[in-house]
Amino acid sequence: MTRLIKAIHLTWSRTLLFIFVLALLIRGVFILTLQDGFYFVDSVAYSGAAVNLLATGELGDYNRPPAYPVFLAVIYTVFGDSIFIVRMVESVMGAFLAMLVALIGRRIGGDAVGALAGILWSIHPLGVFIAGLYYPTGLATMLLAWGVLCFLPYSHEEVSPKRVVLAGMLWGLAALTIPVVLATIAAISLWLMAWGRANRLRLVSLLCFCSALVVVPWIIRDYYKYGQIVLLEPRTVQVLPQVFADLGLFTITTPSNAPPENKLQAIMKYPAVYAPHMLREFVYFWKLYPDRMVMANPANREKFHELDSRIVQDTIFTTNNLITAVSILSNGPLFLFATLGTAAMWLKRERRRELTFLWATILSFAVTYSLVIGKARYRIPIEPYIAILSAYGMKETWELLVARFAPKEQGEASASTSALA
Repeated sequence: MTRLIKAIHLTWSRTLLFIFVLALLIRGVFILTLQDGFYFVDSVAYSGAAVNLLATGELGDYNRPPAYPVFLAVIYTVFGDSIFIVRMVESVMGAFLAMLVALIGRRIGGDAVGALAGILWSIHPLGVFIAGLYYPTGLATMLLAWGVLCFLPYSHEEVSPKRVVLAGMLWGLAALTIPVVLATIAAISLWLMAWGRANRLRLVSLLCFCSALVVVPWIIRDYYKYGQIVLLEPRTVQVLPQVFADLGLFTITTPSNAPPENKLQAIMKYPAVYAPHMLREFVYFWKLYPDRMVMANPANREKFHELDSRIVQDTIFTTNNLITAVSILSNGPLFLFATLGTAAMWLKRERRRELTFLWATILSFAVTYSLVIGKARYRIPIEPYIAILSAYGMKETWELLVARFAPKEQGEASASTSALA
């Protein structure tokens, strides 16, 4: 038995190594094809904040969450201000994330699901794409996945308080990268209350307290700077009402005798009018191919390039037939098998706890972004869990096919043997 356990452990270690190397090679090849510049205008703000942090100890004129500039500042300190080096670091981080996906998949569905999930994420176009973004998405996705792993012990026993403490701190850092993770913390708190077997209030308190330890100092800092409570994203209170008006995302219709209102006030006062917008954005969140990309417009790229020469002018990463086809051919089967995996896990009562955990994480992003605007790019942090559900669906489909056709083959073999005798 001891030898068998060692053999299984060695085999799984080799599987993880294979997944890491595969993911790293694919990401390494991808970033070698990129130009030495920024493909998104937001990257200029992140890089500038990191440079200011190193030069003055302050982020400067920066109105976004702080974690990613701090991450960049650490890289700049060790390796210098290099776009290529940042992409290399993010490629290694992406390969590590592929191993985390494999580990999460293994704890949910066994070795086969874990290995398949890790391979799926290694080759998934969105998973590869984030390595070259120079964007907080990769960091947030890794921190979120690390926290998810803390909630999934090797067996079905209750998660330990120590793991919840670690998950809270990791998700606090993730929220300082992408604030929507605050919704994930709330969703998993509700999940703990519904599915926790013991010490529910204690575990929820630990999760929220440890997350708060990380995020509250930044909230206090924003309060003194902006004069109001801001949930980690100062741009929300600065530009959100104007964004609704300028982009025409939706129109709030008010009675003719009603006084003028900003968009946020109108949402609160007329929720029934706002509901269709939220439903449309929820559907957009699940779109199989990317759209609504500001940098897909050549005029926008030209304008931003004039402001900062590091912004790439000519790029294939626009909304075109190739990108659309690759996205549909990768996301389509992934979503299909994820649906099958969801159904299979629900039919197995012992898997419902893990299933609801995954979907609580996924829907925390989908619902929160649908309040404002849904984009395929915003789905990246929860794509690993769709890949895990897809891997589970593939495994169950394969087992059903084997069960369906294997008896027939065995019967034919027995008949042939009898005839020969």
